[in-house]
Amino acid sequence: MKRFEFLEHTADVIVRAYGDNLEEAFAAAGEAMFALITDRSAIKLTDEITIEIESPDREGLLVAFLSKLILIHEVDQMIFREFTVTFHSSTQLSAIGRGEHFVETRHESGLHVKAASYHMIEIADKVGEMPAYVQVLFDV
Repeated sequence: MKRFEFLEHTADVIVRAYGDNLEEAFAAAGEAMFALITDRSAIKLTDEITIEIESPDREGLLVAFLSKLILIHEVDQMIFREFTVTFHSSTQLSAIGRGEHFVETRHESGLHVKAASYHMIEIADKVGEMPAYVQVLFDV
């Protein structure tokens, strides 16, 4: 199963991320966002961060998770190749991000992701053979 795909949009970028469950789909959405920012294959797994997110609903949880990653990228210049997401309830999660600090001479600069949007957001649990997925629009 593919982890994520980019969908057509006139001005911004839509990502649909997949997983065997929503935790994996959220993790894949984070990975997709960093695929927009830089070449993920060049990211070494030398640093690890843990974040805690709480929100009133699943859509808010997804946007808050991705927004926190954007903030960490902007402030601390961190880039991530992989994530492990754990739901503690339908309104709370923790995530471990693995990656390193951005190094201009080694990492390509891709798109500048400004925000994760509620516009066109979708969250779907796994149904039968269909994987769980999340869809989010990134303002670039």
